[in-house]
Amino acid sequence: MSFKESEFNPSNYKDVLKIYNSNKDFLLYHLGQSQVDEAFIIKETLEMKEHGFCSQLVLQNGMPIAILEYMLQSYGSVYLSLLMLLKDSQNKGLGTDIYRFFEQNMINIGASEIRLDVVNDYHPNVVPFWERMGFVGQNEDTLTWGRKTSRVLVMKKFL
Repeated sequence: MSFKESEFNPSNYKDVLKIYNSNKDFLLYHLGQSQVDEAFIIKETLEMKEHGFCSQLVLQNGMPIAILEYMLQSYGSVYLSLLMLLKDSQNKGLGTDIYRFFEQNMINIGASEIRLDVVNDYHPNVVPFWERMGFVGQNEDTLTWGRKTSRVLVMKKFL
């Protein structure tokens, strides 16, 4: 699989919005609302950038299929905040392929570990996916995003 990343910008906000809004359950479980608008995407992008995050649209054959948001931290650590696929692209192995693409990119820049916080207060959640990718749960915490505070499992993978 060949993927390309493109930084979020006004020319691709509609694609980002389409990916977010195709995942209504995700939005309900994580944000407490069933859809977002372009103002949300703009605000979220600016806030993430201010905090040092990279917000990337993932393209396959020129078509936007996923979102990656991550932050390079000190000592070779990477915090993966979001990996979201277009709903129609899910359950086809693309999540695994995109994660492996991301992980290889992080290894190439010298990362030694990836951390993520997985919202796990609903079923089915994506903890099993991340375990298959080699992540191990470290501890539980809470995360507030939008109107919702959720329980999360902090997971890490050493590269």
